Amino acid sequence: MASQSFILRFCLICLSILFTRCSASNSTQINTFTCSSKTPSSCKALLYQHNGFQKDEIASLYSVDISEIKQISYPNRQDNLVTVDCSCKNVGGTVGYFYDTVYRLKPNDTFYNVSNQLFSGQVWQVAAEDTNLTAGLDLKIHLLCGCVEKDSQVMVTYTVQAHDTVSSIANLLSAQVDEIENLNPYLAQNPSYIDIGWLLYVPMEKDGIPPPKKGDKDLTEYQNFQY
Repeated sequence: MASQSFILRFCLICLSILFTRCSASNSTQINTFTCSSKTPSSCKALLYQHNGFQKDEIASLYSVDISEIKQISYPNRQDNLVTVDCSCKNVGGTVGYFYDTVYRLKPNDTFYNVSNQLFSGQVWQVAAEDTNLTAGLDLKIHLLCGCVEKDSQVMVTYTVQAHDTVSSIANLLSAQVDEIENLNPYLAQNPSYIDIGWLLYVPMEKDGIPPPKKGDKDLTEYQNFQY
């Protein structure tokens, strides 16, 4: 009986570890957008900022002019789209699209807090650069972005928030659901499931999505956000 009890406890521990690892992998979908011969080496891109900062604070954090920040208003909060110069480069051995800025470290800063509380979880972590987070030093921030093939679109880097669905994100940012799924391959496993903190690349139509045709019951709502 004692041996059976030990085996049972051992199996439960193994299952717990496996579940934890699976959960961790599901909640950390943060990938670079791959450079290709079909996309330009540099472009204007948008970063979705949801940390609740004022425009002047965002301009300072992202090293951009206030004119490059566009507000998106909700009943209970205000988010922002930040226009940046996105380019294909090699960062710590990883080739992808990035926008770089510099952040002056404060006491007790961690990479997680800087990325999630200041830059909406969109910072690419480079181990060699992020080990010495000493207050007063400048940390180079590599923000994830992307360039699209179509001139009619602009890429938005978006971090999934509570209650989001791929459809609601597409509606918010004037994008097509199938195009979001195509640009984010890990959605193919289960398109109906996304988790808070996942990073998505959203190809936004600059002139908005055309209104649905009359009588189309499946398209009763649409977003006409214009860049």
